[in-house]
Amino acid sequence: MDNKMKLEYKNPRIKPIYPLYRLNNKEFRIGAQLGITAEFGDPDGQLWELALRLDGHSVESVITEMQALFPDLTSEDIVEGMELLDKEGFLEEALYEEAGNIPNRYMPNVNYFSRYIGTEGNRFQPQKKISEATILLLGLGGGGSNILTLLTGLGPKKIIIVDYDNVEEGNLGRQLLYKETDIGIPKSVAAAQAVSKINSYLDIEAHNKKIESPDDVLEFISEVDLVICAIDEPPFVAQRIVNQAIITANVPCVFGASQVSRGRVFTVIPGKTGCFDCLNLHYSMEDPQFIEQFVAFRNINFAPPTIAYAPAIFQLTAAIVDEAVRVITGYAEPRSLGTQYEINFEDGSSFTHPAWSRYAEQCPTCGNGNVQDWEIFQYYEGKKFD
Repeated sequence: MDNKMKLEYKNPRIKPIYPLYRLNNKEFRIGAQLGITAEFGDPDGQLWELALRLDGHSVESVITEMQALFPDLTSEDIVEGMELLDKEGFLEEALYEEAGNIPNRYMPNVNYFSRYIGTEGNRFQPQKKISEATILLLGLGGGGSNILTLLTGLGPKKIIIVDYDNVEEGNLGRQLLYKETDIGIPKSVAAAQAVSKINSYLDIEAHNKKIESPDDVLEFISEVDLVICAIDEPPFVAQRIVNQAIITANVPCVFGASQVSRGRVFTVIPGKTGCFDCLNLHYSMEDPQFIEQFVAFRNINFAPPTIAYAPAIFQLTAAIVDEAVRVITGYAEPRSLGTQYEINFEDGSSFTHPAWSRYAEQCPTCGNGNVQDWEIFQYYEGKKFD
């Protein structure tokens, strides 16, 4: 066996997340999920015997055992069999130093990530990146409190939470982090107490504060790897405030918001994607009714009653946290870079809106543009983020 083969596989194994089973004496399968199942014709039983031996032993020992069973097979033939299984996504390397450093509570996450990582990657790396990350979560309402619960289970190094409201009885139907005994307590305090009982591995830092300007965000962002914006009041203004802060700090942010029966997620990575103000520019240039509609909506001072159905909120918050993990780890491509990823709560479908670009020359926030050149910005409340 040449050096190339030795470097390619060390201790390969069939991923334990997939079943390996015979259909008959000439065919076998790996996997049992629609879309992740392969059937192999194997009249001589060679590939089956190889698959059985791919359990984390060294590639040299596997070759030795296979050649004892099938003397006509060369080492190249056996490695070609491994490559076939690898191309189907069924192989991974068994041994990594990180294995002993991952708490057992996170191993199901590692097993999930192994679906996306083959022999050229390390299935422990996504969890390692999560466990080294500091996340700033803005807002602890229907979205933020459930986002926090999911993040706590994933186990980042530190979560900084910011909110200014107290827990109310009307929150308890969908903000399941809180208890009846928390009513009247600041959400930041109640959330921190709950998280400390869920996961002792992470550091939780709580702040009872209202976000009213970019400086209110920048105050907490110096060592942050990712921001999640779960505040949406005042509508559009809150997102613009956070957008300017994350552009200034050069920190990615996942934004999420819920409507009546749909939710949206979009992600801004400074210098790579268009920012929220680029989206304003995009609509200004592409939609002739955008400004008219924006002004009309703002002029009615619409204050709807709380619209919150827990199963729907959970669909949205799960998408937000998964997008955050995709950005942090790269285990899969993010779905909301430069686009709005929308979830329909009624039928479970999802789609992406037309993408918008980064307007490096025109955008007043992430580029070299002048805010006075764009009519839309004069209709935003306040001047703190101009």
